[in-house]
Parts: sequence; C-alpha cells; structure tokens
Amino acid sequence: MSSAAPPSIAVRIYKVLSGFGLATTLLVILMLLTWLATLEQVEHGLHMTLEKYFHYSKPLVFPDAAVFFKSLAGQDKWLPPLPGGFWVCALLVVNMTLGGLIRIRKGWRTIGVLMSHFAIIFMIVAGGVAQLKEERGVMMLAEQAGGGLPNVADYAQSLTETTIEIAEIKDGKTVGPVRFVKDAYYRDLDGDERRTVRLPGLPFDLELQVYVQHARPVSSASMAPEKGEPVVDGWFLYAQKPNKESEMDTPGVHARVLGRDGKGGEIFLLSTLARSPFTVTADGRTFALTLDKRVWPVPFQVKLVDARSEYHPNTSRPKLFESDIVRIEDGRESKVFIEMNEPMRYGGMTFYQRTMMNGVSGGDREASVSGFEVVKNPSDKWPEYSIYLAGFGLCLHFLIKLGTFLFRGKSKPVPQA
Repeated sequence: MSSAAPPSIAVRIYKVLSGFGLATTLLVILMLLTWLATLEQVEHGLHMTLEKYFHYSKPLVFPDAAVFFKSLAGQDKWLPPLPGGFWVCALLVVNMTLGGLIRIRKGWRTIGVLMSHFAIIFMIVAGGVAQLKEERGVMMLAEQAGGGLPNVADYAQSLTETTIEIAEIKDGKTVGPVRFVKDAYYRDLDGDERRTVRLPGLPFDLELQVYVQHARPVSSASMAPEKGEPVVDGWFLYAQKPNKESEMDTPGVHARVLGRDGKGGEIFLLSTLARSPFTVTADGRTFALTLDKRVWPVPFQVKLVDARSEYHPNTSRPKLFESDIVRIEDGRESKVFIEMNEPMRYGGMTFYQRTMMNGVSGGDREASVSGFEVVKNPSDKWPEYSIYLAGFGLCLHFLIKLGTFLFRGKSKPVPQA
C-alpha cells in the first residue's frame, strides 16, 4: 500500500490562513482590543486611543495597566502586548477572502453566504481606506465676517494635525508659494532628538527638536522652567497634560535655522498660540514662520446665512443646532440646510453640524457662529452599502433554507420485513 504524499508548505500555509481557527482567534483579539480601548479612552481620550490601538503604524499595542489597577495611573505600566488592530483586520480580510470566498463550497444554495462574507470584507476594507485616506477638519463661519472668522470659506482646518508654514514676505505681502512642513517630520521628536528638514529653493534649512503635544508659551520672568526647557527671548514652552479631546491641544516645537554654510542660528519657539510669526532674514530675503493647524482646500465655497441653536432648559446640552448655508460653485449658488444628524454630502465631502458659538445656554440670544466638521473620506458610504448587502445575503440564505425545508420530498418509511 502506498501512502499519500504529505501536503506542501504552500498548501499548509493556505489551510492555516483560510482556516476557521485563525478567524476565531482574530475575532477574539479584536474583541479584546475594542474592550481595552473603550476602557482606556476614558483616561486618554478618543483620538489618542484610536491612534494607539488601530493605527497602521502600530503593529503592537501595549495596553495601559491602569485600566485595571487604578493605583498605576500615570506610571507607564503596561499589560502584555497585543497585535495592532489595523493589522488584525488586514489579516482577517485575507482569512475571509481565502476561506469565505475561495475555499467555500459554491452553488446556488450558498450564494447568500457568499454575499454576506463579501459584505463583511467590504466593510473592513472601508475602515482601512478611511484610516489611510480620510481627512477631518473644521470650518468655522460667522453670519457677519469679523472677529477673525469669515462669512465665506473654501478651506477646512485639521482637528489634530499641524504644519510649519514658511512664507516669503516683501512689502508686507506674501511672495511666491508657501512651503509647508508636515507634523510627521517633528511630532515624534523628544529629548535630545533633532531632525533637519531640507528646503530646496530657500536660502536655509530647518532643524527641529523637542516637540510638545500641548504647550503654552510662558515668560521666564513669571515662572522658571521646571525641566530645563530652552528659554528664548525670555519665553519657554511650558508642557501641559494633553487634553482628552486632542483637537483642544496647542502644540509647540523648538527650531533653528541652518544656513547654506552649515552654520546654525539661535533656537526659537513655534507655537499655535503665538500671536505673530517668527521672522527669518537670509540672503536679503525675509521669511515668516508659523506653526498652525493644517489647512486643506474645499473645492467649493460655503457661506453661512443663518445659525440657530437651542439648549435644554438650564443646561449646556444642545437640543438643536442647525444652519442655513449657501454652497457656491462656479458662480452657481445652492441653498442647503444642515442640522445635527443631517449632514450635507457633496463633492466627496461631508459637512456635519459640529458646534455653535455666541449662543447663551437656556437664553434667548441666537448663535451667530457655526462650526462644521468637514470629512473627506472616499469610503464614506461603503459601510452602509455593505450592511445592505449583508442583510440581503442573510435573508436570501434564510429563504433558500426555508424553501428547501418546505418543498423537499418526505422520506419514505422503511418497509418491514
């Protein structure tokens, strides 16, 4: 008798990747990640927790031990590591594609199951696309332009990302293009770490160091630096505890100019709270450097016509936020109504009613400033489509099973001897 040849390594790998055991393991890990992230966001906020547990740059996650042992809060004590949520989902997509679409028995009886599996894969892929491509910002508009807020705008300002803006100034006006240095170049700098950013076309480069997530410029005359922070012109960046809502943070970074001869200038401070830019003169040219939340364009203009707010009696909890706006594109105007849970979707962007200003809680005075959260996400509607498809697939599978049960032939009794 001849025994069958053992399966090849490729076949073994395929069976593992498409197996039910791997799917179960990944789903249990996702359940643990979601549970731990939910507990941890109470202390660290939603944005920071999502970045930690589900960002693609985090292959491993170290849960904070303080979620179970409150006495360890703030001591940087961690639980055993878990795989990052982004990569667990990526492996789950591979598993469901191989096992739920390719390996599964195919036929008219399983078409509903195939549709449901594809819908789940589609939903997970939508989350991955959002992680990689989604942009979120805020657009603040006033009924009457003034006070630093426009009445019409065609841009949104990021909630959490910052940029260093470098603009050449001549006769009090900006000349030429504005250069931007993304926060990916400096937000990881800590301690003595330094990074040089090359600026082709400019007579200098930029050296960055000591990024502070939430900082406040403080005069050294009123308060001495506690951790040896550099003092510049009598000021230093006082590090504060980051907010749970990361969009409320005011980042700061230390920088200095490097000339083309390799010589470095004095260290200066950049902060989102600075009232005026830092000025650099090189080769007879003047440049203004500022640190601010990143700005990205919107392909049409939005004009605020009327903002209305209403609060629950004697509370600051909003009962009603709604705005009448005009969308302006290529000279054409369209009136649009936006309220809570009823956003405007247009041009690949979604405008949510986020906040109101100048409204007195429980009072009669109407709000005059409206804030919209602007989301640019190519997979915005994909989860909705996947839910429809999964629901249809499950219903179809149930009907097929029901029909098979009702119309199958009754079994004949076995004749007695």
